[in-house]
Amino acid sequence: MRFCGVELAQVHPAIRIAKEIPPGMPEREIETIAGSEGETAAGYTVRRGEYTVRVGIACRTRLEAWRVRALLAAWATASGQGTGELEPTHWPGVAYDAIAQEITPPEFKFGFATVEVVFCLPRPVAHDLAPSTATGSGALSLGLGGSAACRPVMAQTLAAAQAGGLTWTMDGAPLLRLTGSLSAGQTVEADFGAGSLTVDGAHAEARIDMTATHFFPGFTPGRHEVASTDAGAMRAQWRCEWV
Repeated sequence: MRFCGVELAQVHPAIRIAKEIPPGMPEREIETIAGSEGETAAGYTVRRGEYTVRVGIACRTRLEAWRVRALLAAWATASGQGTGELEPTHWPGVAYDAIAQEITPPEFKFGFATVEVVFCLPRPVAHDLAPSTATGSGALSLGLGGSAACRPVMAQTLAAAQAGGLTWTMDGAPLLRLTGSLSAGQTVEADFGAGSLTVDGAHAEARIDMTATHFFPGFTPGRHEVASTDAGAMRAQWRCEWV
């Protein structure tokens, strides 16, 4: 496995991976509304997950094992205060956003020590390492893979002035509506992962018309057609996501 671009086996020759325990399906906290005949599902919140790695350390002394454990700890905490990409051994080309949560003390037995490294997955959904892209003029065709809705970054450079704002649709349904006037050459960018909207790099979330903007069910796997009320160049970049 790899974390922050470094293979675990490269940390020290005495290290071996005993077992990797990836998360299952992301755990959901279901929200319901009580009624006279039971409860109705109203949505859910995805809870964080864990990725556990059991590491074996071949050692002749306990001091040697503790020294190797220190190197292991440096590897596991390389992302600092934020998350880093954790690439499972069994799933090449895919990664989780992870941050070290716990490293256990070594357990000694017959010249070996065993350590568990537990990574927290704030959003326990895997994503492709390689991004996918699509471009077009006034429209985009998105071929989305994976098994979960992804969160693309989509942008358009306007071909003409738009006194009445800008509207993007997906599969004929409203996706994003931006109010106010826009000039030719301005670039509108929506980051559906970060939940941000900018015009020429300046935040413009206050200009979103929420009555004509619908982010759900989202960019689900399959083919989707995005169209704009302006004919300017459009581009989208995303990474397929997997549960």
